[in-house]
Amino acid sequence: MIKNIIFDFGGVLLNLDQELTFSELSEVTGIPMTSEDIPAHIFKVLLGYEKGEINTETFLWHLQKESTTLIPQPDRLIKAWNAMLLGWDPGKFDFLLELRKDYKVFLLSNTNELHIEWVLRDLKKNHNITDFDTRFFDRTFYSHKMKMRKPEEQIYRTVIEETGVNASETLFIDDNKNNVSAAISAGWKAILHDAKTDIIDQLPTYLRSI
Repeated sequence: MIKNIIFDFGGVLLNLDQELTFSELSEVTGIPMTSEDIPAHIFKVLLGYEKGEINTETFLWHLQKESTTLIPQPDRLIKAWNAMLLGWDPGKFDFLLELRKDYKVFLLSNTNELHIEWVLRDLKKNHNITDFDTRFFDRTFYSHKMKMRKPEEQIYRTVIEETGVNASETLFIDDNKNNVSAAISAGWKAILHDAKTDIIDQLPTYLRSI
């Protein structure tokens, strides 16, 4: 019996198109890349930023340093980095609130300081929401604050330890197959979500399939 639902963020709840960011970063930095083909030296920087090992200033400095074009200004890099974030379907807010009546609801996201800042600004400006983390979730977990990221084994153990939930009663929904596989290895029930579909429509099917 599922008592807890843990959502990934981008691609499940938040509308996302990663290719927009990597297309713009390619243009700004002069370094060809896609979401599936990131040069190793750039991936190392992105990984460090997602794990909170470097701050935003250092992240931007590394991108400037690696650029083969004229040194891009920070605001241009920030715009490119945030390009993947497409905003919300407002129906997801009521969806999450309804779920909280029957389940404990959590968020587990590989993210970073710039993306969370963008999300919080967007929520306030376009949806008048200033208490996102507490209104819609029992607890939120962000990789850059945890100093670890999916699919690292420790992040799943940490979520269980800090929430006290039973892994076997927990459904995890993510649009990345590696993250889903790692969650299953950690004892969770887990479903791979197709980001092209609507989680509101798909969740009843996911729950029935467990």
